[in-house]
Amino acid sequence: MKERAMNSRFQQLLTKYGTILALVIVTLMFSLFVPGFVNSRNLLNILRQVALLAVIAEGFTMCLIVDELDLSFANVASLASVIAGALILGGMHPFLAIVIVLAVGAGIGLLNGLLVTKVGIPSLITTLAMGIISVGFIYMFTDGLSLYGAMPAGFLFLGRGSIAGIPFLVIIMFAVVLLAHVLVNKFKVGKYMQATGANVRAARLAGINTDFYKILGLVLSSAGAALTGILLTSRLGTANPEGATGFMMDSFASALMGMTVLSIGRAKPLGTLVGVLMIGVISNGMTLAGAPYYMQDITKGVIILLSVTITSLQSKRQADA
Repeated sequence: MKERAMNSRFQQLLTKYGTILALVIVTLMFSLFVPGFVNSRNLLNILRQVALLAVIAEGFTMCLIVDELDLSFANVASLASVIAGALILGGMHPFLAIVIVLAVGAGIGLLNGLLVTKVGIPSLITTLAMGIISVGFIYMFTDGLSLYGAMPAGFLFLGRGSIAGIPFLVIIMFAVVLLAHVLVNKFKVGKYMQATGANVRAARLAGINTDFYKILGLVLSSAGAALTGILLTSRLGTANPEGATGFMMDSFASALMGMTVLSIGRAKPLGTLVGVLMIGVISNGMTLAGAPYYMQDITKGVIILLSVTITSLQSKRQADA
């Protein structure tokens, strides 16, 4: 009986912290077998590489928390990048340009939310269509060409600058993660978002305005995408029409891995950060090891399948209990 209880406790700990343990194991493996992986410069480089992914993935996590899906966020980020570049290269003050781009991103999320909650179109279809529309606007503005030119040093500092040796992008990344975590776990609005995502009918019966929180989740997703597009333009010093498309699958992988951290089947900001770090460590380690790029895609695909499998099996076990 005692042995069974210990096994059960071990399984619970493994389920709760297994993804974090996997991150530690992967990091140790690269540390032992890949020269140059363990040094402060490379570890800081990993954080810099995943900073934009973390920002956009945290926004995506917000819509998952309210049990909706956003397929437009990568294209919205590319659109935001193009708009930011066009406005700043056109002579607009960077601060005003940033405010406008964030408002555009939030507006797209608001439109998505209204179509989902008031018209009744599933978020899968709504955001898929919005992503296609965003691509259309991108090419209408750019004709498929990147936007080049001299940008203000203050704007470029967002993506290229450092404070005390720490890239400003990394500081922004941790600030976004912290804000998302505090919002979701410490404020009433976050608790209502979680209740809406867990059981919308029960939340509605409890007096929660579930439509509002679903809209909020989609607004935060698009706003996070817009912020990512701004930072991407600052980082590159140019606006690429397809600059953010690569974030789609990595964001999905990060968020899904995050759903296996601490509590199975629930999207959470800190869990997404663990997923982002896993993606960063794997990509960096395999690159230093000289592995072909396609192996990274295969590895990420396997990670997604494992994450979904773990979540599904645990959810089924809890339902059968």
